[in-house]
Amino acid sequence: MAAEEAVRQLVNVLNQENDVYETLYKISNNKKEMIIGGKVNELENIVKIEQSLVMKISKLEDEREKIVERLCELSGQKPEDVTISWLRTWLGEGESAQLKVCQDKIVDSINALKDNNELNSKLIKNSLEYIDFSINMMTSIDTVSNNYGSSGSSGDSKKRNLFDVKL
Repeated sequence: MAAEEAVRQLVNVLNQENDVYETLYKISNNKKEMIIGGKVNELENIVKIEQSLVMKISKLEDEREKIVERLCELSGQKPEDVTISWLRTWLGEGESAQLKVCQDKIVDSINALKDNNELNSKLIKNSLEYIDFSINMMTSIDTVSNNYGSSGSSGDSKKRNLFDVKL
């Protein structure tokens, strides 16, 4: 009976974690739109929300670890040897099926979130490269001399900086 209660708690915590991952995924979609639109203030707010959700995941992970420790005591296994796959073989069919559903949902959510984060990272990198390119274009404009030299050729072009700062 104690193992069934611990598994029920584990499934509950895993479902809560998945809910947070799904929320992070939805936020990452919004984040993509903010990056594309160049909406820095909104992006800042999204990052703050993400930070609070990551803290929530951390708390849920602590809770999950405590539940797994209880299951380890009941099964006689070391915590580092216990995985969801192992738990599924140790438990009955009903609990095993519940854990499998949780495992699949979390893996899917994390993979989708990972894909979005990689895309957002590329978008940010491209934006920064564009900004860097624009700044370089603005700060180093060639100026051509309208004077002819003694040999009859035009003078050398000189770089002119629009800003008196070195980047």
